[in-house]
Amino acid sequence: MQDKARIQLTYGLYLGVVTAIFGLFLAYTQGNRENAFVISHRRFQIRTFWIGCLYLGLAALLVRMLPGGIYLLILPTVWWVIRCVKGIRDTVNNVLVQNEETWLF
Repeated sequence: MQDKARIQLTYGLYLGVVTAIFGLFLAYTQGNRENAFVISHRRFQIRTFWIGCLYLGLAALLVRMLPGGIYLLILPTVWWVIRCVKGIRDTVNNVLVQNEETWLF
C-alpha cells in the first residue's frame, strides 16, 4: 500500500471509536521511515492517540467532580476530530504536519 494511502487510512481509523486501536497499530508499523512526509504524519498520529487518551481520561475524572461535567467529554472529542481532519487535509495537500509536537491542534 502506498505511504499516502496508509496515512489517510490511519486518520480514517482514528475517527472510529473502536478502530482507533487499529489506527495506532498502523501508525506504529508504517514503513518508509526515511521519508520526511511519512515520519511527520506518523509522529502526529501517534501523539494524537496518546494525548487524546490523556485528555479523555482527565475529562472522565472531572465528570464525577463537577456538576454538568459530562459536557467536558465533548472537548477531547472535538480536539481529536480537528487533529484528524487537519492531518487528512495535510496529506491531501502533500505537506508535512506543521508543528507536529504540539498538544493543541
